[in-house]
Amino acid sequence: MNCLIINLDYVNCTWTEHEHNYTFRSRFTHRETLDCPEYLRIDGVNVGCVFPYKTAQRFNTLETRLYSDDGGLVTEQEHNLKSYVKLSPPINLSVMEKKDTELWLYWDFTKNNGCFESEVRYRTDNNVWKNTTPGPRTSFSLPFPSKKRYEFQVRARIQSSCGESKFWSDWSEPVYWGS
Repeated sequence: MNCLIINLDYVNCTWTEHEHNYTFRSRFTHRETLDCPEYLRIDGVNVGCVFPYKTAQRFNTLETRLYSDDGGLVTEQEHNLKSYVKLSPPINLSVMEKKDTELWLYWDFTKNNGCFESEVRYRTDNNVWKNTTPGPRTSFSLPFPSKKRYEFQVRARIQSSCGESKFWSDWSEPVYWGS
């Protein structure tokens, strides 16, 4: 079973066995056990569960259990979700030229949180992508831009000082500058 915190909003747990209609229950340390409020289904079979969580619970152990149709325990696992967070891609990307000497790329996160880091990738005229070093920022400057067409994308994750996530968000929608 795999569990991920999605955009610090909810937990998404999925399992690979798709032949049986399992029942899912979970609990965070020192909390009550809860039935799954919303199943993910494929062809009418439960293959995952989505449930809410509170930010502080990210640092607590999540206990999960799958039960068979007859109520028997199939599997029980413990998950440390601290580094299992996948954020939504950054939004509102915009590019500005300043003083004919540099391009500035700006973006926002879908949540306000001082614990995110971003990685920018860019390319000119559909050439090979160049990636920046990740950092805690919402802007990026590129000095001395040429008159080529630029394409930019950004992705984000929880930075190391806040319990770094192993997962980057998907890349943002691209934004373009130039001809």
